[in-house]
Amino acid sequence: MDILKELETIKENNNHRSLKTAHINGANIEIEGKKAVNLASNDYLGIASDKSLRQSFLEQIAYKNIFFGAGASRLIYSAGGEYESLESWFNERFANKKALIFNSGYSANFAFISCFGGTDTLFLADKLVHASMIDALKSANFKRFKHNDANDLARLLEQNKDKYKQIIVLCESLYSMDGDYAPLAKFRKLCDNFGALLYVDEAHSFFAINELGECEASGTRADFMLFTLSKAVGGYGAVLLADEATRDFLINKARALIYSTAIAPVNAAWANFVLNTDFSSRRKNLRKNIEFLALSRSQIAPFICKNSASALNLSKRLLELGYFIPALRAPTVKEPRLRISLRADIETCELAKLKEILNEI
Repeated sequence: MDILKELETIKENNNHRSLKTAHINGANIEIEGKKAVNLASNDYLGIASDKSLRQSFLEQIAYKNIFFGAGASRLIYSAGGEYESLESWFNERFANKKALIFNSGYSANFAFISCFGGTDTLFLADKLVHASMIDALKSANFKRFKHNDANDLARLLEQNKDKYKQIIVLCESLYSMDGDYAPLAKFRKLCDNFGALLYVDEAHSFFAINELGECEASGTRADFMLFTLSKAVGGYGAVLLADEATRDFLINKARALIYSTAIAPVNAAWANFVLNTDFSSRRKNLRKNIEFLALSRSQIAPFICKNSASALNLSKRLLELGYFIPALRAPTVKEPRLRISLRADIETCELAKLKEILNEI
């Protein structure tokens, strides 16, 4: 591969990206010499950037023997009881499920699919599932169904029901680029009708609008659920929920777990602290902001642009007006857009100018 030529092509298509350093102060960000409201973060409840919350946490753990490094993979040992406490929080709230901590949502999705991707298993994945799933599927049997299309899923289930010992349907409850919800109840019914299993990635729905995610909110039973701790929880890591046998199988077979140093005990402690704090008032304000902007039913509000250049120009214009909303382009998305990530720690009045501008376009 000629990397210089490849980079030039990326630049010509207005899809070149670079790393940027920013200074965060609550819901505000200073980037590229500009101060703005941060509408680019997955910190949906404003937890990660809350200085007072962080101070309370540090005071709480000041006299505890909590480390900033795990020192080993969890298969060797767990440094303290924070991991067990965190997994217990999930076990107590989700009947017949056992929790297992992973380093990230990416590693959890990759580990699960890699472990179950044998010749007798077929994965049926929504067209817009996360890259972590797509990367793992490359070494498994899989087919893709049209985004959120229950009829297309039914077609694939019918075609393949007798060809494999096991079929696992993969979807997200809330999609990170389009901000739309999966028809979970329909998918569950299809899985029951065809004897398939349902895996739901709740990365962007967990702890945000609904504390326990969309499966719980909609009364939908999923066989496997993935929750991240790096978005609404404002920390780091992920938790996979499954039956006890699957959890035990992953402990013994998941290379991403076996060969990775565990997340730091301090990260697990932070998650425990956050999950046991009441954020209902913040969720109420987040819903209020969603209704005000009225671009989406969720905190993820995409604004589609004609091309990459127009997305970049609009993003630059909004930064000048005090809103940091980066332009998303290929290969992240097919349709260039601004991905507006609403927060609970801002008021609707702070969105008024943004709404006015977008309505004019």
